Amino acid sequence: MRPHLFSRTDVIGRQTSSLWKGSNGIGVLSARNQFPVALCSRFISLTVPYGTLYRTLTNFRNSDTESKNGERRLANQAAFVIPPALKPNLPQGSKSTAGDRSEGSQHDSRLAAFWRSFNSTATTPGQLFESYLQLPAPRLRYLSQEQVYGLLSKMSVIKKGDERAMLQYLTVIDDMKTGRVPIPRYHWNTAISFVAKCYRHLTDHDLQSGLFLWKEMEKSAGVPADITTFNILFHLATNSNMAHLPLMILKEMKRRNIPMDRFSYVNLIMYYGKQGDGRGIRHTYREFVQTGEVVDIIVLNAIMTALIDAGEPQAAEDVLTHLSQSPTKLKPNSLECKQNIRKLHKDIKSLRGILAKQGFDPKMDLRLKPLSPDLVSFAIFIDYHARETADFGKILSLLNDLSECGINSEVSILQSLFKGFALHGKVRYTPWTLQRLNAVFDAFIKGGYCITKDATLWCIRAHVNLAGKKKAKEVWEVVKIRWIEQGARGPDVSEVEHRLSRMKKDL
Repeated sequence: MRPHLFSRTDVIGRQTSSLWKGSNGIGVLSARNQFPVALCSRFISLTVPYGTLYRTLTNFRNSDTESKNGERRLANQAAFVIPPALKPNLPQGSKSTAGDRSEGSQHDSRLAAFWRSFNSTATTPGQLFESYLQLPAPRLRYLSQEQVYGLLSKMSVIKKGDERAMLQYLTVIDDMKTGRVPIPRYHWNTAISFVAKCYRHLTDHDLQSGLFLWKEMEKSAGVPADITTFNILFHLATNSNMAHLPLMILKEMKRRNIPMDRFSYVNLIMYYGKQGDGRGIRHTYREFVQTGEVVDIIVLNAIMTALIDAGEPQAAEDVLTHLSQSPTKLKPNSLECKQNIRKLHKDIKSLRGILAKQGFDPKMDLRLKPLSPDLVSFAIFIDYHARETADFGKILSLLNDLSECGINSEVSILQSLFKGFALHGKVRYTPWTLQRLNAVFDAFIKGGYCITKDATLWCIRAHVNLAGKKKAKEVWEVVKIRWIEQGARGPDVSEVEHRLSRMKKDL
């Protein structure tokens, strides 16, 4: 990691610390304002502290007129973008020297390397960013506005966000601010999302960073937040240590008359699960159904996860059992239902034509399918039993159901199993034996699974607990070879080796 990238978080921390300290107002403001029907009615009677953080950050009038004016401002700002330049400009009347020609040749080679990376489908976001850093400063003068947006889009296509990807993305955002390139709302949302999802455990500093980006987006750039922004902020707030902050986010949505969408309801269901409020989970789900939104497996997975977090695993298991035994089918029992289905099929036919024009396969499967559990559904319960109940028999039954549903296992399932061996392998007369661990490890190495850092760490911990540190080191050497073949990042490999060195000695 380049040193200047790490300084990015320090800058954000310094800029937000004073804002955070100055956000403690006094007094109470009644929250009984006009509220959209779709918003959860449980919050209508809530009161929030006047002058608190969200009020400080979001004193922004969200009217149609101002929104249009903001869009016009963004369009006018586009004129400040410096057009691409492939060669350095020389003052009029001056002659190019050998040094100038050498420097120009060096610039050209850097540009050629960047565009090779930019246009190659095999380039990773990290490699693209490294080639971007090699461009002579100011880097954005070599890219048009559309190319800058394309660069950000390419850098956001990652399987799982981490700190490195976040800092790279924010570096380009900083360059856009310096070059006066307008930043669309989509890319602001992506930047906030990186902060919200790149850390497993959010600290107060991470929370401040996300809220600062929100403030900068609205106050400095004049780009009002939309429902996507608030969904990201709600997710960020839910994973923080401030239990009241998610409710404040909802109150701000109410103040701006922004109705909740399906993602808002899913976030709220997950929030109630973390708060241990089973009643809140059920009430939110009923309101979600009343809005007419489609209940798909993503929503039901959120319900099951929230119920487990709320201490109601049996209720969650009842949902899974119902899904497995009697999948929901479309039953047009009424004239209205039949008309809706005909309209839906007409829309799907129209969608096929649109997708074909965009280069997608016109024969792709767009049919409605029966509602049935997916890999995540089973992974939720396998991980729960591996962590909490240590019921190996129940896990075997879930693995059997997974196979019967024709769902291929992924590394997340093996990671949960390694976790179970690490947590329960030393208990007397336990079914989590070394022989079974060896069988899972063979599947991990020979099954073609994509090796991850978390799965590797749990695998090593399990072997340390059941076979000793010497055996764990042997296991690590085997995993490392396969992991490097799959393109493991150097920092991840180093972190695993560091953690292994700190684990306890041989049994």
